[in-house]
Amino acid sequence: MRRSPAARLLAATMLLVTSVVAGSPAAHAQEAEAPVGDVLNYVWRTDPVSKTLAAKPLADKVLHRVPGSFFDAPRTPPEAEDAMRHGRALYGPSTPLYVGSEPGKEVMCTTTAAGYNDRGEKIAITAGHCGKVGDAVSSADAWQLGRTGTITHVNPQLDYAVITLGANTEVTRSYNGVTVNHLGGAPVRPGGVVCKTGVASGTTCGYTFSDWEARNTNHVCAMQGDSGAPLMVDDRVIGLVSGGIWGPPLNVACRTPLQGPIHAPTAALRMDSVLADIPGGFRLP
Repeated sequence: MRRSPAARLLAATMLLVTSVVAGSPAAHAQEAEAPVGDVLNYVWRTDPVSKTLAAKPLADKVLHRVPGSFFDAPRTPPEAEDAMRHGRALYGPSTPLYVGSEPGKEVMCTTTAAGYNDRGEKIAITAGHCGKVGDAVSSADAWQLGRTGTITHVNPQLDYAVITLGANTEVTRSYNGVTVNHLGGAPVRPGGVVCKTGVASGTTCGYTFSDWEARNTNHVCAMQGDSGAPLMVDDRVIGLVSGGIWGPPLNVACRTPLQGPIHAPTAALRMDSVLADIPGGFRLP
């Protein structure tokens, strides 16, 4: 049965109030990502409440990958499963990550893009607050392979990190339906539409509020786990998700599609700023 607009607004308002009371942070650059605990965080839900909150009441089941997210999360794509069968983890735009060297305290983030530096080493980019230099990184879509990368550079001011990938990895321009052929470029004017794809809330789009020298502010839905997600216009990465721009008590994460626009705006680091700063350069595969 379809919900009326009033019912959807009521549900969204209740979720907003719950989030504020709990103090739940959006994927904010000033907040650490929430630990996922068990790295086998790939939970199927078949109950009516989970399916309704995911806005898929008629689905057989929905997938939860990040604690606190009620979205139907992106699945492990066939290309990642094929690479894993050959003993390699595939990294590309929107690959989900486990970051951290302490078992049980890994955090979940999202890859912006993967490629090579000027020395021909395989590297990937994510948000800087996802970890620190020396932290282990693994693909959440190929966790069986264990550690497949290491954070080797973090710029806390710009909020991006570089992951040096291991020999048991592959890099790609296309991952789970997200294809990147261009990096950086002209800023998006206010009112322009941008989209992101992250492990917590999947692909969501929204309007740009402002685009300054280093940062983009928009109303794209994002929450913990989406940090580092590529912010895109068509097949161009113009930035990476950094976090919500509202501090407590208004830092309302986007936890369910039923919220609609009732969530904190999102800040993103412009990709041009990364490309100008990253040690050793970066190029797509």
